[in-house]
Amino acid sequence: MRKALIWLILTVLSGGGVVVYALHQQYEEQSAEFRILYRDITVKLSQNDVILALLSNSSDPAVVQQKFPYILRWQTQPHEPPRPDINPARAGTYWINSPQGSLLIDLPTLLADFVRTQKFRHFSLSWKDTPLITQGAEGKGDWWRWEKDIASPSQPLNLLVTNNPDWRSLPWLVLLLVGVFWAVVIYFYNQYQMTKRQRNIANLRAHFSELARLNAMGEIAAGMVHELNQPLTAILSYSQTAQRLIKQQQAEKAQPLLDASVMQTKRISALLLAFREKLHSDEQALQPVNLRQVWERVTMLLGNEIERGKVSVINQVPESLPSLIASPLGIEQIFHNLLNNAIQAQQKTEKAWVTIHASQTADSIILTVTDGGQGLSEQALEQVFMPFFTTRKDGLGLGMALTETLVQRLNGSIQAQNSATGGACFTLVFPLTQQEA
Repeated sequence: MRKALIWLILTVLSGGGVVVYALHQQYEEQSAEFRILYRDITVKLSQNDVILALLSNSSDPAVVQQKFPYILRWQTQPHEPPRPDINPARAGTYWINSPQGSLLIDLPTLLADFVRTQKFRHFSLSWKDTPLITQGAEGKGDWWRWEKDIASPSQPLNLLVTNNPDWRSLPWLVLLLVGVFWAVVIYFYNQYQMTKRQRNIANLRAHFSELARLNAMGEIAAGMVHELNQPLTAILSYSQTAQRLIKQQQAEKAQPLLDASVMQTKRISALLLAFREKLHSDEQALQPVNLRQVWERVTMLLGNEIERGKVSVINQVPESLPSLIASPLGIEQIFHNLLNNAIQAQQKTEKAWVTIHASQTADSIILTVTDGGQGLSEQALEQVFMPFFTTRKDGLGLGMALTETLVQRLNGSIQAQNSATGGACFTLVFPLTQQEA
């Protein structure tokens, strides 16, 4: 939901920018159209002043009408009494008055070409709020408005045009591509974050594994001291006895003691080699593992916790289930973590229980471990396998991360969810035939 909201916000902001730019381009184009229209009308109207100065009473009306069809009448004598510079006669016509005479102009005929080809929704020419020519709707609710007075001393008409954006010509394909672009960006960013998170988790697990080996090294060192003490003591005893026999001229009796010392020395070498391999890697040899027996052994190991928490443990692993090729210690640790977590989650539950169920498919074994607790929260469902995530005050948050690592090393998978009864349910799938990863 969060990613969808981010995508929507980015798409709306980017799309809004594209729309604003496109509308600005339309506005600039139509402003240029208005300037051209204003210039042409100004030039056309200015011709009337020249014609008025050239006409005379002897001018042939037929010739004048043929050359200037928009001139309806004229007179070359000043009007008495004087009239205003412009005197509207009827709709679309007006008198131009000057000391040289007067012209009756038919404005629709004069501007027929411009009116017919103009692209604005509303077009009007007026004189002192008196409309002389109007075309299109009223234009009061239109988005854009251009207005300017004609620069003519004798015909100071007002030109007004309005228009709306052409929504059909907006770059709809670009808007669609903007949405696709941000979807791709968010997808790859999410993939990058997931890869980074997995890499961090892998580093944390490797670090945890290293710490576990260092911690185990102390325990192994203590055990090695005990293991090496016996052969070293035996070698010392054999050597001292052999020296004494040689001094007593009984060398033939010293030979078996020297052979025994060699055997003890080889044993020390083997112990040291095993110690070195343990420090280098914690991998264990795979062998057939009886899952039912391992679960029973883990139940016995956690017997005190089970009895203290009054937990009912139900074993539904069939005896006929085939053995799993795995590390016995690894399976035991997986079961131990799952059962211990289930017990801890039901400390305040009156009727606590844990059930393990196993089934077999053609190529895998499926295990489910379900408890009667309150289940996992949404955050826990997402982060239960992350290192250092825990819901217990005294927990380290490493148990389930290690469990997932052990399962994946056996080419298996583990999933966490809440069961229909409300408790937590962990599903483990192991292939029957596999090699340790």
